[in-house]
Amino acid sequence: YRKVPPDTSWQARNKTGFSLSCFAIDWEQEKVQCPQGQWSRAWRKRTEPDGQPVIEVHFDQKGCAACQVRSLCTKAKKEPRLLKLRPASQDQALQAARERQTTVEFTRKYAKRAGVEATISQGTRAFNLRRSRYMGLAKTHLQHVATAAAMNLSRKRDWWKDLPVIEKRISRFASLGPQATA
Repeated sequence: YRKVPPDTSWQARNKTGFSLSCFAIDWEQEKVQCPQGQWSRAWRKRTEPDGQPVIEVHFDQKGCAACQVRSLCTKAKKEPRLLKLRPASQDQALQAARERQTTVEFTRKYAKRAGVEATISQGTRAFNLRRSRYMGLAKTHLQHVATAAAMNLSRKRDWWKDLPVIEKRISRFASLGPQATA
């Protein structure tokens, strides 16, 4: 199980505007309907500079300018709303993955992955797991088995001593953000 990034638009982050999920996409007719009922006027297939295919959807300038809830849709002064979509198969897979991430089953399974990743992180940070002291597969395997045993003993010792579980580490860059100062 792997997480996909959430919608990062200001509308989705603030939960106050019309994010991409609020628009009805008709893939066969190559049209999009906004939450206020206006249909798109242009559907253009493009390629991003990184080589990824993208679909640009443009709405009518007059329709957007006359919209009563324009401020919930775009911050542009005069230009209409512009949407960027991935091709249908990619977009639908992304939306399905975002939906799946909200389920209890996904959270339960992802928690197991987080535990495994924490174990691997501890092995690489505290037990130098990325380096092999020996040449050859048999001796390297023996080192990995011994390292796993040492990690288990270390965790058992911490459990016996009732040492608190270390909170998730915050990177130096992330610590500069507003949530770190609050």
